[in-house]
Amino acid sequence: MAYAIGVDIGGTFTDCVAVDTQGNIIQSKVPSTHASSPDEGVIAGVQKLAEAAGREVEEFLADTEAFGHGTTIGTNLVVERLGARVGLVATAGHGDALLMMRGRGRTAGIPKDKLLSVRDTDKPDPLVPREHVVEVVERVTKDGSVLVPLDEQQARNALRLLLDQNIEAVAVALMWSFRNPTHEQRIRELIHEIRPDIYVSISSEIAPRIGEYERTVATVINSYVGPRSSRYLKKLESELQSRGLDAPAFIMQSNGGVAPLASAVGAPVKTIGSGPVGGLTGTASIAARLGHRNVIATDMGGTSFEVGLIIEGSPLLVGEQVIEQYTYRVPQLDVRSIACGGGSIAQVDHISRGIRVGPESAGSYPGPACYGAGTLPTVTDADVVLGLIDPDQFLGGQMKLDRTAAEAAVQRLADELGMSLEETAAGILKVNSFAAATLIRQRTLEQGLDPRDFMVYAFGGAGPVHAFAFAHELGARGVLIPLGNGASTLSAYGIAVTDAKQIFEEECSIKAPFDVRALQDVCTRLENRAVTTMTEGGFAPEDIRLERTALARYAEQYMQELPLPLPEGGVSEESRSSLESAFAAEYARLYGATAVSGFQQVEIFSVRVIATAVRHAGALESEPHEAGGGAAVSVGTREIFWPDEGRWVTTDVYDAPPAHGLAVHGPAVVQLPHTTISVPPGQFLETDRAGNCVLTRRKELSA
Repeated sequence: MAYAIGVDIGGTFTDCVAVDTQGNIIQSKVPSTHASSPDEGVIAGVQKLAEAAGREVEEFLADTEAFGHGTTIGTNLVVERLGARVGLVATAGHGDALLMMRGRGRTAGIPKDKLLSVRDTDKPDPLVPREHVVEVVERVTKDGSVLVPLDEQQARNALRLLLDQNIEAVAVALMWSFRNPTHEQRIRELIHEIRPDIYVSISSEIAPRIGEYERTVATVINSYVGPRSSRYLKKLESELQSRGLDAPAFIMQSNGGVAPLASAVGAPVKTIGSGPVGGLTGTASIAARLGHRNVIATDMGGTSFEVGLIIEGSPLLVGEQVIEQYTYRVPQLDVRSIACGGGSIAQVDHISRGIRVGPESAGSYPGPACYGAGTLPTVTDADVVLGLIDPDQFLGGQMKLDRTAAEAAVQRLADELGMSLEETAAGILKVNSFAAATLIRQRTLEQGLDPRDFMVYAFGGAGPVHAFAFAHELGARGVLIPLGNGASTLSAYGIAVTDAKQIFEEECSIKAPFDVRALQDVCTRLENRAVTTMTEGGFAPEDIRLERTALARYAEQYMQELPLPLPEGGVSEESRSSLESAFAAEYARLYGATAVSGFQQVEIFSVRVIATAVRHAGALESEPHEAGGGAAVSVGTREIFWPDEGRWVTTDVYDAPPAHGLAVHGPAVVQLPHTTISVPPGQFLETDRAGNCVLTRRKELSA
């Protein structure tokens, strides 16, 4: 029996999933160990997987043929400002690019409600202080020719001064280096002559895209998180190998695929945001099996709520991200996040004097008040107060919650608001669900899409508990809870089943009517690089799939980026006009038919090749399904205060989803080992053939 393992470290819990060759899913969930070392939680979760499989951990890992890991360590290092002491090398005269930012640097990534107070916005704390920036004499032009050769003696002197400042990592970002990387490559050699073991990132390898500021940010972030990320990944690999893992370890990337550990050590910036991306890739895998072409994937965990879209069977890929107000360009699946998870703290808004939920989170420690250490009311505490979560059956009874502590925390907020305990708890859930629904509307409507045309997938530990509420806010017909109990660990499932992926890009300037030969030349260069890189990573050429995309815009329209698929057999004269037509059609869909220009040239400014390879041959050949299962069995009733009802209602309690062909009618709750599915009055729950639970409003049954 061979296994594919996926591990996702979240803000509150570390989720682990193993899928065997017959499609059986084993899962475990343990508290994240950010305070000590994240690998402790990973090892604990893997040990629980082995126990669930009835095997010793050494034997279990020896039979593992694919191990994937999604980590938040890079994100946490940037957010918490705990990264390395970085030095930056820039072209003479351009040392202030990182500090100057773009004009929107004060507001990039800031929540819309905070943008209303302009005087309270400011630039973020610098990742690299100005005294840690040195300039070198060199200049490459935009066509890649050398205008000013690199002054190596001046560069050596500048680098020695920089490295004498106790620098732990260096980022090199020179002008137009992505056109000609020789100066950056030589500077890296000079740095290693002085400090052979220091971590160095060069922008021509990390972010070979136009945009001096964004390219510099990506390179700096890579060096900022690189030393600690690489130490962690190497330590984890060593720990797993000492326990019997013989298969190579892969790291989840933000582009929706995994990469060998060595790739993540060299480019950890590509792992930032990879945990939520795992949920979207897991959704895409299940949606493909079920034939769902358009899906809204929603992941509510202990800390945050993420939303991603699948359109016509493919997750959306974007080229620009923002973290802590810093904008950088690395291709990434488009997953947006807000702080409204189970651990989000509820308090009185100082302006409206109403309930505000988040963005602060209780995390895994001290956690919600019901965990026993925290004192502030959270969404999970409200769930306990209302009866949606049974404190004696949390995580299948592995973790007992303190109802009295939850009630005391929520009561303190209720007293401040002048409301009853139940009204306050219900208000917390309504505010949280409204925030979740608002994010979904923004993600769909801003793409010119109607959320009613999509299937909503709800997962994460808190997703099935609250799906009924934000689906009601959206007016959605129904919600699919993937793999039932497996919804709680879907991000880890996605990491386990996803294939290896690398993205290769090259900037160009090919204007309509497109030069077919020039476009094909770019594609050929990228394809050769892709195949070479993937084969060097251990994949057979016949297992590598290539997907080609042209990134287009109206000439000089800097902010726009529309992806246009390129034909598999190569670009031909016949495909030239179809590319222009495809651009016009997509532009009209997004911005309206009147926005299409009849006189402005269309420009292909970059070409992207995505190389994908299957990384495990034996696993996942069968339909995924959870081990065990069976018909839903009522284990009694309990009183639940349903927020929309505004009263306590006697509610049936089940210990498993209904068997295929049967239904559980609300009001009911289905208590599973890692999550709880809430079925409010007026809705019902069914199970499809693949073990997914579908929550539907009764009034839609006859519609």
